[in-house]
Amino acid sequence: MQPTTVSRRIQSVALTAGAIYICAWGIYYIAQETIRKTTLRRRKRRYPLLAPLLPPHALAAGARVAQRVGVLSRATPSSSSSHPSSSSSSSLRTSRSHSPSRSSPPSPSSPSHAPSTPTSSKGKARAHDLHDHDLDHVQHRLQPHLVDTNPQTRPNGWYGNASQHEIEKIQNRFASLKILGRWANVVPEWREQGAWEWVLWKGFYSLFYKPRIWWDGGLKRDLASPEGRKRVDELLPVHQIDHARLWGRVLPVPAASANASTVVVDKGRERHVAPASLATPASSPSPSSAPAAVEEGITFTWIGQSTCLFQIHGLTVLTDPVFGEQPLESIFSPTRMRPMPCTFDELVHQGRIDVILLTHNHFDHLDVDILPRVPPSVQWIVPLGLTPLLVEHGIRASQITELDWWASTRQTFNIPVRRSRSRRSSTSTSTSTSPASPSPDADTTSTSRQLDVTAVPATHWSARTPLDTNRTLWNSYSVRVSPPPARPDAAEARLFFCGDTGYSPSLFTAIGRCLGPFDVAAVPIGSFEPRWHMAIQHMHAVESVQVVKDVGARRAFAMHWGTWQMSDERWDDPPRELARELEKRGEPQDTLRRVGFGETVDVPVGAVEAT
Repeated sequence: MQPTTVSRRIQSVALTAGAIYICAWGIYYIAQETIRKTTLRRRKRRYPLLAPLLPPHALAAGARVAQRVGVLSRATPSSSSSHPSSSSSSSLRTSRSHSPSRSSPPSPSSPSHAPSTPTSSKGKARAHDLHDHDLDHVQHRLQPHLVDTNPQTRPNGWYGNASQHEIEKIQNRFASLKILGRWANVVPEWREQGAWEWVLWKGFYSLFYKPRIWWDGGLKRDLASPEGRKRVDELLPVHQIDHARLWGRVLPVPAASANASTVVVDKGRERHVAPASLATPASSPSPSSAPAAVEEGITFTWIGQSTCLFQIHGLTVLTDPVFGEQPLESIFSPTRMRPMPCTFDELVHQGRIDVILLTHNHFDHLDVDILPRVPPSVQWIVPLGLTPLLVEHGIRASQITELDWWASTRQTFNIPVRRSRSRRSSTSTSTSTSPASPSPDADTTSTSRQLDVTAVPATHWSARTPLDTNRTLWNSYSVRVSPPPARPDAAEARLFFCGDTGYSPSLFTAIGRCLGPFDVAAVPIGSFEPRWHMAIQHMHAVESVQVVKDVGARRAFAMHWGTWQMSDERWDDPPRELARELEKRGEPQDTLRRVGFGETVDVPVGAVEAT
């Protein structure tokens, strides 16, 4: 046989196999999208979101925000009977937990009833389903029946005051959906993208139309000039982790600038960290000097991307832990734009971690290299399907609780806390970027805290390899922590942690109706360009501000920006767009606040009315 003939046959077989592969995936995606849309239409008919339940002025504002930044309107509202539809599902799904001691709390129901539906002149009660965009034309008709007509505010009693019937409708409407072995999104804004759209973005759009290969967002160019370096230091400052403030411990720190970068070796690899990470750990601390958070209040510390450290009534929660120089070790993976404020080992040995919340399995949200060093006392709360990955890297199954959307878990922790006779004020927000000393009249005691976590939907996807796309779920979380037992007058602390997500007006308003208001929220503001590709999976800063309003957060902090350049916007576009939107709305900067790496901010609990 001639070599030319063999070569042609090999080419023919390769082309045929490639064509079959592409066609098979095309058929799969068409089938998946057809089933998904059919299911959503069925849910829309069976579980209509009635107008008084989700105010049209709120959704109309959200629709305008979505249209401004690239999310297209898809449908118009339809009328449906206001008669309650039957439902066999419970208001809160049972959590899938590997620990028999954990149980799901009762659903957040309210004794109040849903507002009555508008009635036509013929006496027939009708209500508009408000799941879709562009609701301005129904606002005027329903205006007399609305609790509040200001599109920027809602009454304090609206958040978290849904009746049991409302909760069931919302949770069934936005229940998780698995199609052909893979999870699917349940909002109408979503469209199936497939791998070919990513190839179109990176292989053509970023190469020829708008060159962005190995794009650093313009950071290197800015660092080359004094004015640029000043702007980088202003927008992305790096602070030393304040151990005295967080844990009540004073550690020796090398005399160096907080913004200086130092190279250390971590698991055989060089990484850049802030000087505070080189502090010498204390040897075998006594119980009185063991790391302990303040017993009351909330602190927020941004470590980078979606890695945040919360202290909530003394309970320490770490989110989406990533401490590597790159999300994935590869020449194609971006490197950190700024030094890390600390290492994971520093948090473990010099501080304390009680709970780790994981939103999804992407490399910029889960660093598997740290998993063998996670203490066995740490409890993990993760989306469905992530247990095998964690167990493979050294986490015990008994440490893991998997949650479906709207499922809850209740856990009790015995933790050390610092009790201070000179308690911090609960009526003001303070910040600190310099080391502070522990209060001389503070003492450490052991106490119990009850943690309630509810997983809520997000509009995103999951994957760690090309073959496991959407095999695991993706979550956002509502977190509640009980007040100190010795302070019955203290308020329960509430946190909304928003995972990577596109914006859906009806979804976030429903979350606020069921579970709001929140004392504090952490909301992503970056990775939003190009909008034609990113709009359905990452929010623009304009949408992030609207989310704060939708869920009823009293304070919010920006995250998921300035760590790695993973999309096409400039590195400083997220804070610029955020400041512009807050100014346009006439909102204070604390509405959605930008903080530096390692900066700790105190948040009052229950002291400010929701806006």
